[in-house]
Amino acid sequence: MTVCGVVAEYNPFHAGHAHHLAETRRALGADTAIVCAMSGNFVQRGDLAIMEKYRRAQAAARCGADLVLETPLSACLWSASGFAFGAVSLLDALGCVTHLSFGAENADLALLRRAADLSRAQDAHADALRQALAAGLPYAAAVQQAVSAADPDAGALLASPNNTLAIEYLCALGTLKSPMQPLAILRAGGAHDSDVPADGLPSASYLRGLIAQGDTESCRPLMPEASFAVLTQAIEQGTAPVTRNAVDQAILAHLRRLSPGDLARYCGGDGLKNRLWTAIRDHSSFAAVCTAAQTRRYPLARVRRVLLRAWLDLPTSVPPTADYVRVLAVGARGRELLRRMKDTCPLPVIVKPVTERTLPDALQPTLAHDALADDLYALGYPAPALHVGGDHFRKTPFCLP
Repeated sequence: MTVCGVVAEYNPFHAGHAHHLAETRRALGADTAIVCAMSGNFVQRGDLAIMEKYRRAQAAARCGADLVLETPLSACLWSASGFAFGAVSLLDALGCVTHLSFGAENADLALLRRAADLSRAQDAHADALRQALAAGLPYAAAVQQAVSAADPDAGALLASPNNTLAIEYLCALGTLKSPMQPLAILRAGGAHDSDVPADGLPSASYLRGLIAQGDTESCRPLMPEASFAVLTQAIEQGTAPVTRNAVDQAILAHLRRLSPGDLARYCGGDGLKNRLWTAIRDHSSFAAVCTAAQTRRYPLARVRRVLLRAWLDLPTSVPPTADYVRVLAVGARGRELLRRMKDTCPLPVIVKPVTERTLPDALQPTLAHDALADDLYALGYPAPALHVGGDHFRKTPFCLP
């Protein structure tokens, strides 16, 4: 069986995501099994997912995914390199994934590989990288400038977020020496963070904006019917849309307790801790703190990730790699893959969270942290009655008949 891995957030699952899965099967065969490593309740842009992870996984399973697994929490709140490495290493650890499919604005795999090789070979352009960082560029922009100096065509790819992730996936495959074969799918539809759909394919940020405004009906033609049904049910039941505004003061109350030294555990020692400490005391909302702390060197997404890491007590010393596999949704082919993974995957596989307490003691701190993160996320539900803890252990994967 051909088994293809996909790294995703599905925040929410829309027509562009369905297009990517369809194109993957068109390239590899209609009977290809698709395994998704999906972000949980916190996403890489430094935010709370608009809908909780089991519902988003259900939408993916109803729309073509065979098995949906949770990307480690630490990876979800990392830069593009850590996010990609955490998700790809999870898929690689399964031992049965043959391909890795990803979208890119430029699907020229040879050019993407050149950019990945140059990105990984930082010793070759260390001086250019240091100079760019000294000039105040963020790390990602400094890498792009250094790569462009060596190969302008490869460097130009790094100007696009989806190309950047594609390159990071290739870097991860190379670092892991993974046997998974990459498959680049030309991205269609609205550009990343675009506020205008293209050819009926929107960006996820456009849909999140509509949902936040209460205009859910405008999302209907831009999402698969099954995904739209999951979204509307979540809204009716008071679990969506989840917004950071709902937990704004809870986050700020925790951040006010932290010293610059405390903040350094979540952002490193490059000076951001001091800007954050000042902004946390000078401003009265999460958004205002982020705006005050961001600079050219410290992009907004990084600031948001650092603050959420601080709220969740997730220091950067926690690696982005998985110690176990958490199942969020499964279909018929997915059940076959789970059976196969008993022989191919060295990591414990968690289907029912209630069984987590039977896992080795060494895993318990990370498992407890996952449960805490889910409890904090629940504070963002629109229905106050749902702001209770312990829901982590009551959830089970969605199973497609």
